[in-house]
Amino acid sequence: MLGCNRPAENVDEAQARLTAVSKWQIQEILMDEAPVFKEGKHIPHISGVQFDEYMDWVRFLPDGTFEGHFKGATENKRFQWEKYQKQNVIALRDTVAKTGGWNIYPRNVYEDAFEMETRSTLYDPPRMTKLTLKFVKKS
Repeated sequence: MLGCNRPAENVDEAQARLTAVSKWQIQEILMDEAPVFKEGKHIPHISGVQFDEYMDWVRFLPDGTFEGHFKGATENKRFQWEKYQKQNVIALRDTVAKTGGWNIYPRNVYEDAFEMETRSTLYDPPRMTKLTLKFVKKS
């Protein structure tokens, strides 16, 4: 679960918390609020979706780089994160295609955990699905 302390109040506080941790480790993946992956194990889902590829750890660099490692990969992937003050969100985009739609809301950022979410038809077409990734501070 998320940390027991209070959530970040705004994107500046969320950014400070995200960049203060050297690595965040995946804890859980939820599809429409139902767990499909937890603590390294797949959980059967009615859609049949199973995540064979996922980022086992991520980190946020102060220069706006979001770096993540896909389980079993030899190289890390890099994306770009940006603060949007007006919308009170930190968003991640693919640095090459300038696309993507992962959002991190301050209400989901704690000192030892955070959530990022997206909505897409990619995971269970043609149905729109909300996907949530929960990360915890790597020990």
